[in-house]
Amino acid sequence: MPKYTPKDAYFEKAKLESFVARSIYKLEEIDAKYGVLDKGMRVVDLGCSPGSWLQYAAKVVGPKGAIIGYDIVPPRVELGQHIKTIEADVYTLTPERVREDLAQMFGGTIEPDARFDAFLSDMAPKTTGVHDTDQARSEAMVEAALALAAQLLRTGGTFVAKVFQGRGTDQLLNTVKQTWRDTRVLRPKATREGSREMFIITRAP
Repeated sequence: MPKYTPKDAYFEKAKLESFVARSIYKLEEIDAKYGVLDKGMRVVDLGCSPGSWLQYAAKVVGPKGAIIGYDIVPPRVELGQHIKTIEADVYTLTPERVREDLAQMFGGTIEPDARFDAFLSDMAPKTTGVHDTDQARSEAMVEAALALAAQLLRTGGTFVAKVFQGRGTDQLLNTVKQTWRDTRVLRPKATREGSREMFIITRAP
């Protein structure tokens, strides 16, 4: 097992470039490969704390876009008016709640069936050290995010989610491939050695 190094090159790069976490470079690579984000997009960021994905997405979508970030822990960043962060658990979120939160950003004037262009999820469970337990909890988070995204993404909108690899990963991927389009899997270069995480990238039918 490779030695865990908390302050590696990506940590130092993030610090130098004023990002709050090294995970910025995972999303940057995913976006470069699959074209997830663009100017003016509406985006949901699940598990948004500490905020590096918000920082990156905010820069890409620009002030004409809109991003709503959810997490049980407040992010450590302050961004523009086109970014809204809310303390919430993914298991409590509903499409109606997310649309209401979006409406508040626009003074209550959005279409009742408003859709988003991208759903991002860097969520991870609080680990127990038991591989199967942690993987199952990670998979459950992805499933909850997928269920929400399925009702809120526009056709062709992109879903990106972190999941811990394990015995349930193949089944999860097969399920996604049956109902979503262009499903890909990526282990970004900024992923720590020894980490079991990977990212699922897929598009809404």
